[in-house]
Parts: sequence; C-alpha cells; structure tokens
Amino acid sequence: MMNIRPIDRSYTICGPAVTVRYLPVNPLNPTSEESELISNHATMIVNMMNALKTGDILVLAALGRSDAGVAGEGMCHGFKAHGASGLVVDGGERDVPVIRNDVKLPVFMSGNPTPTVARWHIHEGKPGGVLPKEINVPVICDGVRIRPGDVIIGDECGLMVIPVENAEMVARIGGALEDIEELQRRLIQSGEYVHMQPMTEEILKKYNMLDKWRIAKEAQV
Repeated sequence: MMNIRPIDRSYTICGPAVTVRYLPVNPLNPTSEESELISNHATMIVNMMNALKTGDILVLAALGRSDAGVAGEGMCHGFKAHGASGLVVDGGERDVPVIRNDVKLPVFMSGNPTPTVARWHIHEGKPGGVLPKEINVPVICDGVRIRPGDVIIGDECGLMVIPVENAEMVARIGGALEDIEELQRRLIQSGEYVHMQPMTEEILKKYNMLDKWRIAKEAQV
C-alpha cells in the first residue's frame, strides 16, 4: 500500500488484519440501503470493537475518501482499549494531534487530517458520507486486497500485506535475511566486506551463517 503513511514517522505495525468494508452514502437523499447504514452506524462501531483481539490491526477500507474523517479520538481510544495494535485507514482521520500525542495508537492513513465526520460532511459543495457495511470480509485498501487474518506490516516507508498462508514462510526467510544483513553491516563497517560483494562460503561458515544463507536464498533476492 504505497499511498498510506503513518501520522507519526516513528510508528511501526505488525499484526493480523481485522477488516471493515465501507460504502458511500448520500446523507441528504439516502437510498434504502444507505438509510440502513446510517441507522446501523453506532451498532457497527460497537461490532468493530468486539471483533478485535490483542495485537490486531484494524483496516478501515473507506474507499480512499480523504474528505471523510473516518475515525477520531473516541473511536481510537476504543480500538486501543479492545486490543488493536494499529489502525489502517483508506481515507482521512479526525483528531490527529490528539491521537498522536494522547491516544498513541499507531494510525496509518491514505488521506489527510480533517475536521469532518464520516457520516455527514460537505466537500466541494456536495454532501457526502462513507459508513461501515461489513466486518471481517475481503476488502480492497489502497488498491491491495486484504483478507481477515492477513498480516499487515509496515513503517513510514509504506505497508505490506502478507497472505496469512505465507506468513510463517515470510517470517522465516525475513529473519534469516535480517541476520545475514546484520552480519554484512558489521563486515562493511570493519572493512572486511564491500556491499553487493558475493558472500563466500568461507565467510558464512566463519560466522555460522551458512544455513541462514540457504534459507535466505529461498526468497531469490
């Protein structure tokens, strides 16, 4: 997800996704389905809280609506209290200074800080809204398909989605790669190695990294 960034550059997140699919609403002239979304809004917020377990990343797939403040201070306090370790919002966010300084929930979003609420606001002279429809269903967030339980990992460089069935393999290969790169950093600093130079079997054996090198090669990187 290349367009989603943290509200604080120090934030990192990693955890399984709890997904929420949003739909647009016209608050002045709602269809019957939109009227149902408006009526069920408060219940859906409670359901989001109850769907969370400790360590979960809540993904609000709000259609990239940067004009809508999809969540704010109160919701973020609730998400954190119910175990969320991070929030990913494909849209805007309210109360960003308070969330960053007081709530301290790692929030990543595609939109901008905004004073608007999700259900009802005026943008470019038009009334608009976006409200939650379903929880724990496949969603598209910033152009990436996310299923419930898929692993979200990221920092200020961007977010990645790891399919849950590949998570163990990715963690194993990623751990091996990190150990190899940490060794390379030390050797570069000591002058024993030049970046992009092939790692010789002699060096790998010397530092007990041969097995990890073989694991890392599975990734073909």
